[in-house]
Amino acid sequence: MFKYGIRLNTDLVMDLQCDYLPFDVNGNGQFDLLPWNYFPVMESKSNHPINKNLGFVSGRFVNSIDTVEAEGIKKTILLSSSANARRIASPALISGKENVTAPEDEKYKTPNIPVAVLLEGKFTSLFANRATQAMRDSLAAYGGVFQPQNINENKMIIVGDGDIVLNSVVKGSQPIPMGLNPYTYGTQREFPFANKDFMQNCMDYLVNEGGLSEAKSKDYIARLLDTKKV
Repeated sequence: MFKYGIRLNTDLVMDLQCDYLPFDVNGNGQFDLLPWNYFPVMESKSNHPINKNLGFVSGRFVNSIDTVEAEGIKKTILLSSSANARRIASPALISGKENVTAPEDEKYKTPNIPVAVLLEGKFTSLFANRATQAMRDSLAAYGGVFQPQNINENKMIIVGDGDIVLNSVVKGSQPIPMGLNPYTYGTQREFPFANKDFMQNCMDYLVNEGGLSEAKSKDYIARLLDTKKV
């Protein structure tokens, strides 16, 4: 992805602003919902049409993304961590026992770690220097011509989390909407994350030349409680 302007890292983002998971804290089979730092709650800090009026987006075991120099490619960070986050190398040993003690806040000092990036411009084909004559002849036989680079401007969105599109199934129930945590569903901890809205906005922006609807022109700010202060 270097030529396209990003590097998708093989790490994990941990965040003090995170979703909940049930844990058997006392070992007696009684589970409590506790913050799980590997499920970061991601924010949209740019004012891009994709992010307009967007709430928080939940992630699960998310990889970070670095932006790198790429000629002619415009990069817009769509989602990032909170101000209290960190990265850890992977593969990593992850244990539920990590929640026996409170996280060490001083380790969560990396703010705004990018996890979703919009790329726009003319992209160079992966096969720009690899297309053999046989490949070119095969294309020509069907009336096609190999293009080493986009003729027109193009767009793509890279997200460091495949679970962002996940919608879970609660036992004895129908699938729940995208962005709802199956463990907090129907409890006081339930929170309607904006995963579905984010994905719909991404698709609309990628396929519609005219951009997103002007219905997103109004502003509002979604806020979560700062868990460090509460």
